[in-house]
Amino acid sequence: MEKRIKQLEIITGRLMRRARKKSVGLITPYPISSASFGEKVEGVILRYMFPCEGIIVKGMIRFNEKPKKWHAINIKVFGDSKSSSEGFVVDRKRLVVEPNLAVEDGDCLEISLESSPEDTATEVWISFLWTPSIKEATAKSFLISELENDLLQE
Repeated sequence: MEKRIKQLEIITGRLMRRARKKSVGLITPYPISSASFGEKVEGVILRYMFPCEGIIVKGMIRFNEKPKKWHAINIKVFGDSKSSSEGFVVDRKRLVVEPNLAVEDGDCLEISLESSPEDTATEVWISFLWTPSIKEATAKSFLISELENDLLQE
């Protein structure tokens, strides 16, 4: 009986060590980007269609020079069942935005630029990150020992 209790204690100890270890899974956001060049950059500067549900989490807009007055950026998301938009007035060379706009599969993103009469944008860089919904992610199972081996090899 004592031998059996000793074996159970060993097994319990091993299970407790494994229970303390953490595994983290990441869902990487996807980049959407564009650059527009010309004597006068205006109108739609980026179009994108989403293949699955998700959320637009962060974006950055960069001009080649600081606006004299302002530039207006309009972010529009539209699809079969909805339409929403958000606008930003930009008065500096670079702007980071966090629109947190939810998107469904088949929704379209359209970003447009309008400048003040005193300004002319000649170079505009724009990039957004969107994260697909969890149900679109691929699940892969690993043993704790496989994860530890992968970490030790790096």
